[in-house]
Amino acid sequence: MDSLLRELDRAVSERSFYLQKKEQLIAEIIKRLENAEGNKESEYRIYGELFEAYKSFQMDSALSVANRRIDVAARTGNSHYEIVASMNLAEVMMGTGMYKEAFDLLNSQRRGIQLTDVLIYRYHLYHSLYVLMSGYSISPAQKALYRQYAVQYKDSILSVLPEDLIGHQMVRTTRLLAEGRLDDALNVGLDCFRRFGTGNQSVAMSAYTLAEVYEAMGNREEEKRYLAISALGDLKGAVKEYISLRALAVILYEEGDIARAYDYTKCAMEDAIFCNARLRAFEISQMLPIINESYDVKMQTEKNRLALLLVIISLLSLFLIGALIYIYKQLKALSAARKRLRQINMDLAKINDDLNSLNQELSESNLVKEEYIGYVFTMCSNYIDKLEDFRKKTNRKLRTGQVDELLQMTNSSSFVSDELKEFHRSFDTIFLKLYPSFVEEFNTLLLPGEAVFPKEGDLLTPELRIFALVRLGISDSVKIADFLHYSTQTVYNYRLKVRNKLRIPKEDFTVAVGRIGRLP
Repeated sequence: MDSLLRELDRAVSERSFYLQKKEQLIAEIIKRLENAEGNKESEYRIYGELFEAYKSFQMDSALSVANRRIDVAARTGNSHYEIVASMNLAEVMMGTGMYKEAFDLLNSQRRGIQLTDVLIYRYHLYHSLYVLMSGYSISPAQKALYRQYAVQYKDSILSVLPEDLIGHQMVRTTRLLAEGRLDDALNVGLDCFRRFGTGNQSVAMSAYTLAEVYEAMGNREEEKRYLAISALGDLKGAVKEYISLRALAVILYEEGDIARAYDYTKCAMEDAIFCNARLRAFEISQMLPIINESYDVKMQTEKNRLALLLVIISLLSLFLIGALIYIYKQLKALSAARKRLRQINMDLAKINDDLNSLNQELSESNLVKEEYIGYVFTMCSNYIDKLEDFRKKTNRKLRTGQVDELLQMTNSSSFVSDELKEFHRSFDTIFLKLYPSFVEEFNTLLLPGEAVFPKEGDLLTPELRIFALVRLGISDSVKIADFLHYSTQTVYNYRLKVRNKLRIPKEDFTVAVGRIGRLP
């Protein structure tokens, strides 16, 4: 129920939205009416649509439309049209409280035409008239008489209205209610609500009928719930002449929900005035002063309570200001401490980065040292073996007098050349083991089309070998020349040749080479 009332509150506050939709619908009907000018049949039919849109929305406009429809019906010469149009006028008169005029108009009609739709409409109007007159009669006898006539017209409606229509089910519900058969009335009403409660208008009508049944049963909660559902249907359909919201306001007032009762009653009064439904405005005016007075008392109580709260809030504000001043000083001190701490953290982070970098370099250096120390020991061992082999071979040739062969062997440079090639290949192997992506990364530093790749069967070119030593931290050309057994000029030429192919600034080249294949 709480969520339903909150939804109803939103619908009350959003009435302008639903009003705009209704006005758009009316504007579309008027436009179609203008396009149908001259076609009496179409004009009559569209005036009927316009009357349906206006009759619970604006009584003055509905009255004007009904009179125009009567004129159009007269021009068609169709007696059936004239009767229906005059009944439209009677329906508007009922809505404005002109009961006698409505009776006179209905009684003056010819009864020769007995078409079903005419009978249903006439019975409906007589039934509504007697219900209204019963509600506003002062004499108990007169009230009972009108109620009896209303019941008789319920029977007349049920005799001609098809059972599969919502009107039949609603009239049947109220007929059972009049007989005091509350359980049967409830079952029929619930079935009607489930079957036909789809559009705003059908929801509003079927829910209000159920609310009447629950009222007779004394079930206040269910009565209130279905009144709220009915009021939602009325508001969303932009109906301005209704009962549900006012009836719900009375219940809420009795339950002590004064503010909501006031809002709903005020809304109902504004809609009744907008519609020019004088009868509904009169009904609401009987209740509005009582609710308004209670609302004023409640507002005064709220004002007194608010004044007390303002005094308490003022005292609390003074305390809060003092607390804020103290907190501000503490925050200022905390901010300074945080600033110092942040600076310390930044310094520590820098130191940590430096340590990480140093650790990385040390790890890389240790790995390089381990690899190359093992390589050096292996080479030394190999060279010792080769020297021993050379000594034995020399000793054997000297003892056998093969001096000429010995001279020929020592005069040849192929031995040194072969050893140098083996040295370079060993260096290349161990270096690429440490930095397997060196060639690819090195070539990314060169211009497109200037990449350096080893020949088939080789691991590194002389240029790559020179910069491999640069990667290991040996950047002096003299030391590189000594290490690789190149001339200093050769090393210089290779380095110059590579520098001319660079795609990065020359001053950044050595640093970039030093970062190639950085170990994790």
